[in-house]
Amino acid sequence: MPENRPPHGKGQPVLDELQLVCGNLNMDLLADIIGMAGTSLVVGAFFLLQLNKVSPRGLTYNLMNLVGALFLLFSLCINFNLASFVIEVFWIAASVIGLVQYRRSSKTQTAA
Repeated sequence: MPENRPPHGKGQPVLDELQLVCGNLNMDLLADIIGMAGTSLVVGAFFLLQLNKVSPRGLTYNLMNLVGALFLLFSLCINFNLASFVIEVFWIAASVIGLVQYRRSSKTQTAA
């Protein structure tokens, strides 16, 4: 174990558990991979919206944004950046609002 990291159980609990699950996988690399997947989802959702392939009120668009933002938030928990963290929290909130509105509108359409 690297000398600059505390032994298991003495540091950040989430990171310690992830190290147990991931074994020797470099946590920075894992965070980068998950963060890039999140970026791909968020940017992909935006491109699909611009190409009129998804609706801004639809399930696909809002789920892509939510999952992408959650992946980016995970990445930021490993490699923290306050400004990016704040925008991802707002992105998650906006996506949840979109999903709630989608669910309400689909219930209304089903009842009609």
